[in-house]
Amino acid sequence: MTDYQYHSMDDLRRLGEKIRDKAIKVTLHQQESYEQAQREANNDATRHETGQPTRSQNYHPSADGRADDDGNLSAYVHDAYSAIPQLFTQFGVPDPAAMQPSVDTLYQTAVTLQPSLSVKANGADITTPMLVSGAPAVAPVKDCTDIMEIHLKSWKGLAANAFDLYFKQLESASVLQHQIAIDLANGLEAMAAIRRSMLTDVWTIGTVTYKALDELDGWCSHSAKEVARLTIVGALAAVAYAATDGVAAVLVETVQSAATIMSSMATINQPAEQNIEGATVPPILDGMATALNRVRAATEEQERVVAQAMATVSASLEQKRKRALIRAPYELTTAASLPVAALQPGSRFAFYDD
Repeated sequence: MTDYQYHSMDDLRRLGEKIRDKAIKVTLHQQESYEQAQREANNDATRHETGQPTRSQNYHPSADGRADDDGNLSAYVHDAYSAIPQLFTQFGVPDPAAMQPSVDTLYQTAVTLQPSLSVKANGADITTPMLVSGAPAVAPVKDCTDIMEIHLKSWKGLAANAFDLYFKQLESASVLQHQIAIDLANGLEAMAAIRRSMLTDVWTIGTVTYKALDELDGWCSHSAKEVARLTIVGALAAVAYAATDGVAAVLVETVQSAATIMSSMATINQPAEQNIEGATVPPILDGMATALNRVRAATEEQERVVAQAMATVSASLEQKRKRALIRAPYELTTAASLPVAALQPGSRFAFYDD
């Protein structure tokens, strides 16, 4: 998402306040909106008197006079629209870009375990997330095991034999660990993509809503129509299919990759459109609320897909935990602290040069 710009909680609050203030102004100055507000104020007064829920969630009955008097109506409108900023701040999250250092570290870990030149599609671009350097001063596991195999040929003893069995498991363990690192990176990438789209859509909805209200705030305006283009429905599908195009496409034995699972669960949809229109303030705000609800629902659904994918990966890896996290043999760890005399032939901890 090349045009993405992060908007903080404070940014969202200010946008909501701007819309709230514009909605109040238009309601009190545009005749059609004013008359509609009068009807709603009277209806809410009746609902309150008869013990029914009021439409305004922040309703306060008038102390004196009619509900549709100028002063009482102004108070009613201010109360009715007071929660608009909260509709936007509910989407406040830390900058998704903050996840990138963790993603980079995970890819670096994966490359340290198994060097790769894999590439994947990222929208119209081609990226090489695996074309990074491994951890500083750390050789890939395969290089280490090759060196160990050469040196072990001249070492004998029970501890040496135990170590020989141990290091031969390192390569298969590194394959599983490599997959774990990529899966975690894919999960973070998916969450970052979802949140970028969510924040972009929320900001678009707010901007479009304000523009529609501003169109009513004129001498000759009779109606306003704007369209909010929502991208959130395509966020996860895009990142999941991009991942399976290269890096995480290969399954490790029976362990499913996170990207493969997300791809199978996600539906590729075109960005949706939501009309925000009306000749008075309420239908414009209703369109705004509908659009925000759609974004919330899409976000929760896609986050559920990511969580389920990671849970599935975790469950499949749990069955291979001992192969992924192999323990060094007792004979070897104990031998490391023993004097040289205890490592001679005949000892359980024998580890000597032939």
